[in-house]
Amino acid sequence: MTLRSVLSPLHGERGVALMMVLWIFMVLSVLVAEFGRGMRDDAVATQNMAEEVQARGVALGGVAQAIYRTMHSREDNTDDEADDDDPDVWKADGKWHEGEYAGGKFSVRLLDEGGKIPLNRADEATLRRVLTNVGVTGDAQEELTDAILDWRDADSMKRLHGAEAEYYLHLPTPYRPKNGPFDSVDELLMVRGVTRELFYGLGERNDAGVGGGLKLAKNDKPAIALRDIFSVFGKSANINVRNSPAPVLMALMGGGEDDVDQVLEARGTDPGSALTLLRAKVGDPTVARRLVDRRATTIAIDAHAVMQGAQIQARVGVVVDFNDDGEGFHVVRWFDHLPAI
Repeated sequence: MTLRSVLSPLHGERGVALMMVLWIFMVLSVLVAEFGRGMRDDAVATQNMAEEVQARGVALGGVAQAIYRTMHSREDNTDDEADDDDPDVWKADGKWHEGEYAGGKFSVRLLDEGGKIPLNRADEATLRRVLTNVGVTGDAQEELTDAILDWRDADSMKRLHGAEAEYYLHLPTPYRPKNGPFDSVDELLMVRGVTRELFYGLGERNDAGVGGGLKLAKNDKPAIALRDIFSVFGKSANINVRNSPAPVLMALMGGGEDDVDQVLEARGTDPGSALTLLRAKVGDPTVARRLVDRRATTIAIDAHAVMQGAQIQARVGVVVDFNDDGEGFHVVRWFDHLPAI
């Protein structure tokens, strides 16, 4: 037996041991790297959560300031006569107001929910006119109007062009109609005939009402999103046009941007004439008598905020009913952790 033959097994065992050690080091390296990455992810997530919580507090401060300013202006009756440039009065006109609080910055806007079409209270004539003006005409308009009325009424009797349980229960994913008031405007997406294009304002309007009332055509009027013109918080069938946004005005008048601009200009220079002008442009006396001009009572407050030097935003919303006597308010609905904008 030679020395080489004795040492050969030892060399083989050393090679195997070396390979095992290398594999162990590779596994340990992967585990350490994964552990380090997990720790970094946890640290980032914790930091983001802390920034979001802080920003949410700042956004709540913005909401509180909006409520305070509204209450204060109503007590002093300054919201009716205040100039548009008055920084102390925040009107329910959708304009953004900036502010700082607790080391963060917030942006707040107020919107008059009474200035939109009251989805649960609008009569048939108003619904038909609005749907026609957003581009749903002919048979499609009759079907959609009746479907909305069938959805919100308490009975199961189908209108001539409407839809009740018999239709909804035969859908690929069946469900029952509400037979009650809409809880949110998003609920319109469940009503027969309400497409995503109509609800979100995709595409362009087709005044001829071809093929269901919506047509993707070039050089046509821009579509009006149903979600921008309806509200479920209206307390009457009237529409308060003092702060109505442009899409609502267009849906009421059926005209173009020039007509809207005329009403907006009159509202800014001679508020008393804006209602008369709008009623004249609407034409339909049944719809025109539903238009009023008064102080906002149901206001949606939208607030978003971010901390100084941070990137994570927080957004909250609230719908508030203010008493006519200016002595109090109550929260109608709270929207927490809205998508940041």
